[in-house]
Amino acid sequence: MFDATDALASDPRPPGSLSYGENLHRLRVGRYRVWYEIKDEVVEIAVFHLDRAGA
Repeated sequence: MFDATDALASDPRPPGSLSYGENLHRLRVGRYRVWYEIKDEVVEIAVFHLDRAGA
């Protein structure tokens, strides 16, 4: 799972990610859902919630 979140640094909008507005995205990684915010102007990705699906 950490490989997928690390890869967001080079591709913050990978195939399969869902957009919830301009900067808020969700990515499914196995049983986990990663919610993150993209700030292009400062090249920052903040993962602010990580949760298992069905938990």
